[in-house]
Amino acid sequence: MRIVSLLPAATEVLCDLGLSKNIVGISEECNFPIEIENKKVVSRVRLDLSDKTNIQIDEEISNLIQSGTSPYVIDEESIRALDPDFIILQDTCEVCAASKNDIKIINFGDKIIDFSPKTLVDIPEAILSLAKKLDISKKGEEIKKEFINELELISNKTNKIIDKPRVFAMEWIDPVYSAGHWVPEMIQFSGGTSINNNPGIKSEKLEFNKILEFAPNYMFIMPCGYNVEKTLNEIDILLNNKELNKIPAFNSGNVYVVDADSYFTRPGTRIIEGIKIMARTISPANYEYDPLPDSIINLQNFIHFESFTG
Repeated sequence: MRIVSLLPAATEVLCDLGLSKNIVGISEECNFPIEIENKKVVSRVRLDLSDKTNIQIDEEISNLIQSGTSPYVIDEESIRALDPDFIILQDTCEVCAASKNDIKIINFGDKIIDFSPKTLVDIPEAILSLAKKLDISKKGEEIKKEFINELELISNKTNKIIDKPRVFAMEWIDPVYSAGHWVPEMIQFSGGTSINNNPGIKSEKLEFNKILEFAPNYMFIMPCGYNVEKTLNEIDILLNNKELNKIPAFNSGNVYVVDADSYFTRPGTRIIEGIKIMARTISPANYEYDPLPDSIINLQNFIHFESFTG
């Protein structure tokens, strides 16, 4: 069986299912796990965003979409040469990864598998559905069961929180976006209350005064596709906002930068790690956990360190 995966989350799930050797093509954003390191790249971002700021990326991607142009370029000739049995795509977000509309050649139609979970509950079901289509239902059932069990173990501890803190997840810094899809449920399972109580809807552009009105006790900065280091490189955009001091989370030192690309952006099994990171941060008394290195940093501690080192 030969598989092309144009979605980082699906690539991770395929590896969880034990199919890393079956993957013959990936997108350039597929960077985990290490087993897929040397796979053929058949999908790339249309623009060079390596040296662009948040606002520049938002403007350029928005302009492409408004003009009817996909942000992604798919090498269909290479895909044809790879002769895959299946091509995995999504329709969750046209910005985050190549979508089903990006494949134009008709004879690919019966090979395309849709992997598009939009809520936390959707994720284990989507994993099982993918496993069934690849004729490895048993392994899919095992991963689904483990995913749900992990959620229950976390929930059993965080449900003890009576006064649930208000939590704001910022998916983009400039302009500000509130994280959507599965993130509101991640906040709920971690013991918090989200500004967005409608899981499944897309991330929304937000006026800063809406954050002030919500008055979050905790903030998690998680630009889509960014790790901690990349986010910190642009954090001055946020710190230059004079209204920031009006937010309870900032005044109490409860603003955190997280590795969004690994634990929050992709609807796969590592989402569980993201919930654990949130839960131990929001309520360490109820949920004890040691996050993986480079997965989270307290923004106030970072600022103090930067000031100390000059």
